[in-house]
Amino acid sequence: MKKPVLIFLGLSLGLLVLAQPNVVPNNIRSVNTLEKLYDPDGLGRTDMLYGIPQPEGKVVGDTYFSTQWKASTILLYKDEKMVEGFLTRYDIRANEIEVKTQSGIKIVSGDKVKSFIWIDSVSRVPSYFVNAKDFKDKDQTTLSGFFQVVVDGPLPLLKQTTVYVKKADYSVQFDVGSRDDKILKKTELYFARDGQVMELPSSKKKLLPLFGDKAEAIGKFIQDQNLTVSREADLVTIFNHYNGLITAN
Repeated sequence: MKKPVLIFLGLSLGLLVLAQPNVVPNNIRSVNTLEKLYDPDGLGRTDMLYGIPQPEGKVVGDTYFSTQWKASTILLYKDEKMVEGFLTRYDIRANEIEVKTQSGIKIVSGDKVKSFIWIDSVSRVPSYFVNAKDFKDKDQTTLSGFFQVVVDGPLPLLKQTTVYVKKADYSVQFDVGSRDDKILKKTELYFARDGQVMELPSSKKKLLPLFGDKAEAIGKFIQDQNLTVSREADLVTIFNHYNGLITAN
């Protein structure tokens, strides 16, 4: 009788174990797997721990075009006054330029700034920005913010950076997603003509008509230089070439 008793006790202990419980103007130009479903501490990843608060979400990211302070020249609308020699940075969402002065940070509303230049502290290459409110879109809507002038000339190539918030999508039940709201940036390329800006076509077939009677020459240039319209650097080369042809005539 001892053997069946031992078997019974063994099965009972096994069941007991199994049952245990187990996250740019001219005047400015000059200047997890299934094996890991349970955590080592015995807590299921999806268990709710009542009385223990879950980690709070944060806001990740920033709304600045660049968090670096850069030497700049600012051209104001009023009296076309030029402000030079200050370090600045641009808050895209607020549409404000922060100016670092000896007495602290001063805020200049973007609506008061016609254009500004940033000088890169390492390369010394200037970046030009113009106020978007001086342009209209295809619906004749007045725009806001600033365009970066990627290529200047008769047919300018412009770029605008905008910010948006990706909201937290964390699921407690499945322990997936993010607890944090994330500030993300998006850039779009445009061309400007007669004070109107339009989004740049994404295909060569749709892009070439922009160049009018130079379309054939530009098409040949793109082919000869092995360029692609999906790369910003190649678009810069294309627009520079076109503007060069126009100004040479």
